[in-house]
Amino acid sequence: MITLEKLQERKGTIQEDIKKVEDTITSIEAQREQLKANLFALRGAVQQVDFFITECETEEEKEDE
Repeated sequence: MITLEKLQERKGTIQEDIKKVEDTITSIEAQREQLKANLFALRGAVQQVDFFITECETEEEKEDE
């Protein structure tokens, strides 16, 4: 038989589960933002390397002349 006490216990369990899911979502969102920042930094690093490659190629062309 379902009692008021069992229903209250079940509600408490569900509320705990809700809190865990909310905390997980918050954590995942923070991780997502950190990953996006890392991605932007890596893209910036690639741009810098491309710039240095171009500089080296230009210097080599000048040396060959």
